[in-house]
Amino acid sequence: MRRLLFAGALVVAVCVAFVGWRTVGVLSSDTFTESKAKPPEAAPLCPWREPETDLKAFFPDATRYHGETRILSGLRLELSERLGRPPTGDENALRVNRAYRNEIPLGSILTRRVKGDYGAIELVLVTDTNRNVRGLRLQRLREPEPIASALQDPKWLGSFVGKRAEDLWRPGKDMPDVPPEAQSSAGAVIDGVRSLLILLTAADESQTKNLAEAHHR
Repeated sequence: MRRLLFAGALVVAVCVAFVGWRTVGVLSSDTFTESKAKPPEAAPLCPWREPETDLKAFFPDATRYHGETRILSGLRLELSERLGRPPTGDENALRVNRAYRNEIPLGSILTRRVKGDYGAIELVLVTDTNRNVRGLRLQRLREPEPIASALQDPKWLGSFVGKRAEDLWRPGKDMPDVPPEAQSSAGAVIDGVRSLLILLTAADESQTKNLAEAHHR
């Protein structure tokens, strides 16, 4: 009799342990799946490192500037068509710094990191109120001297002035050529500037559309 009771208790204990193991396994699996489903975080936006210096250089009459962050994740299909590729994670948002002379808008300043051959290259792109390029500065780069000199050549940077998002941007054709060792990094800068202009255009057009719809409600 005692043997039967002991055997029964052992069976019950084994069953309880098995059920407990299965439950723990399911919870761990659900947690893992939920974690894997989280979308990747976007890269941090590139900082604007010398606002006062850049304002004096590009907008001497500016009395102030105002920064705003535009969320572009709802424009992914439109941006894909304009960019000719899917937007990257750091193109889901755009930081726009608007320069003013008192209450008169003068233009915008945008920043972005692009990938050079030797590390990140940080761009400061300046546009007028019609989104034409007013100026371009490289605020930080890690390229060796021959490449850095080519990218910071005033003539090459000056060739961006007047460019618009819809213009052609072919290196060596629509843009001045650079030495062979600088071509890859120069291409990254050109693509970064063009992409910023496309993002700015899409952001401004979306805001104008939303304001017009709100006005007619």
